Amino acid sequence: MVSRDRAELPSQLAAIPEGMLVEVDVREELRSGQEPFGRIMAARGRVSEGGALVVRAIFEPVPLYRVLGNQGFLHHTEELGDEDWRVWFYHPSDEEVVPEPRPGLEDVRRGTDRPDAVEGDEDVVVLDVRGLEPPEPMVRTLAALEDLPEHATLLHINVRVPQLLLPMLEERGCSYEIREQEPELVRVFIRRALPSPDPQSA
Repeated sequence: MVSRDRAELPSQLAAIPEGMLVEVDVREELRSGQEPFGRIMAARGRVSEGGALVVRAIFEPVPLYRVLGNQGFLHHTEELGDEDWRVWFYHPSDEEVVPEPRPGLEDVRRGTDRPDAVEGDEDVVVLDVRGLEPPEPMVRTLAALEDLPEHATLLHINVRVPQLLLPMLEERGCSYEIREQEPELVRVFIRRALPSPDPQSA
């Protein structure tokens, strides 16, 4: 349970009753290399008006700032200790304004913003996860997919084929193409499943 000692929290969070907090602790899942993104999103769906989602993780879950920020949530982050982060996601009060979500994924570049961009690839979003420790590459990729425009392609750059990520993509109905072009350079082109056409509109 969240500690009742909330003296250092913003006043809005300190006033939220315990019964309106939805807590999800994904530290053990992250340590074992599992992907907790789906469980966090399911917990977010249980947050009632005036409540908050409280996430415990082993690193600062920066990708969630953009994903939940785009859904109207503010966040308050606490570093409680080594590999112990607590982040509160909550709806703003009437006096607060939701800021433009910061990118969060500093290594995501879109289309012509990329130094390697070529004409006609404006719909390609690049996510370079080389150098990141598991499970961050998977978490960042799934978070980037949440924001991916319908007809865009996510280019995931890795040093190896992301074997644990591939079944997650298949579960979400995504298609992908793997290109192992040289040692320690793998590119995975990921496309989201397109919605089925409405037969009523045919």
